[in-house]
Amino acid sequence: MVLDELKEWLYGCSHCGTCKNVLDIFTPTCPAGEKYRLESYYPSGKMLIARGIVNGVFDLDEDIMDRIYACTGCLSCEQQCGIYHHQHIFDTVQALRTEAVTRGTLNPAYMIMVESLKKDDNVFGKPKAERGDWAEDMGIKNAAQEKADVAYHAGCMLSFDPELWEIPRSAISLLKGAGVDVGIMGAEESCCGGHAYEIGYMGEFTKYAEHFIETFNSLGVSRVVTSCSDGHSTFRKLYPRVGIDAKFGVMHMVEYLDQLIKDKKLNFTKKVPMKVTYHDPCHLGRHLGDDGVYEPPRDVLKSVPGIELVEMERNRANAWCCGAGAGVSQANPDLALWTANERLKEAKETGATALVTSCPWCERNFKDAVKEYGEDIEIYDIAEIAQKAL
Repeated sequence: MVLDELKEWLYGCSHCGTCKNVLDIFTPTCPAGEKYRLESYYPSGKMLIARGIVNGVFDLDEDIMDRIYACTGCLSCEQQCGIYHHQHIFDTVQALRTEAVTRGTLNPAYMIMVESLKKDDNVFGKPKAERGDWAEDMGIKNAAQEKADVAYHAGCMLSFDPELWEIPRSAISLLKGAGVDVGIMGAEESCCGGHAYEIGYMGEFTKYAEHFIETFNSLGVSRVVTSCSDGHSTFRKLYPRVGIDAKFGVMHMVEYLDQLIKDKKLNFTKKVPMKVTYHDPCHLGRHLGDDGVYEPPRDVLKSVPGIELVEMERNRANAWCCGAGAGVSQANPDLALWTANERLKEAKETGATALVTSCPWCERNFKDAVKEYGEDIEIYDIAEIAQKAL
């Protein structure tokens, strides 16, 4: 979406301020606004910036770039907005970023990401040949070479961060334990393109979307399952925009786990005595709109013997962002870590000893914030918790 297509929405914002706090409980919603405490970092300020750019009043200079890229894309502002344009706030930020790329006003951190995508199909600058190393010695089918009913998509973060490899390994163990015919693409797996989209590189996003859909259509898998919330929302929300019909279904790992448990194909027998709180990833919640996945992860946790689940004040559609989204962790790590630590403090207030989530980008950012701020709380993915119960 380009700025010219959004003109009619840019004057809908009344600057009432409801986007800044969760309705009724008046706790903050916008990471960038709360971190910098300037109107131009809040959603309402970004709407004014967009008006200025469209009308030629502002230039896309360094100050403006700082503000439009200091947005985690969490969509909390859209959840709280009481005006009719609420579905177009991040579309406006996204259009500003696309405009910046079109004009050649590029952020160096993102240029590195895009060059890595072009060279090795991932955002971390890692060799493509190493993408399936996390699955070594697990005896998993190569879905690119032999028929599998379900394809497990690890995604960039889980493929190249060894500290998080226990997540996809746990996921595969759970699926195999439930008798699922599962395979992975290994070194043939590619980035979903979601991060390229969020930072304004529409051409790169379209390339990956077309490649992904055409590849899995040709392989004949019935379902693609992923542990990455970013990837899941990209598949569900963004891929339909490229106009190619997918012949396979898409599920997040927590949805599939919940289904397998309720179908009696997966049974937990080992007690896991932990008091935990659950963090709702933005891409698994608000990004999916009315289809937000809120209850399945909680149902999975409740099915694990010994788990005590307690809720943070901001949860489900009102959850505070982890801080890593929309390229912020790459270009503005201070904002990303500060945002994560605000969530860690909220988690500790519940009395939980562990924060559980279902997104590797969230988990990575939370683990980094624990190290940065010295918080005393453990971080897990739901698959890791479920694996403990087998």
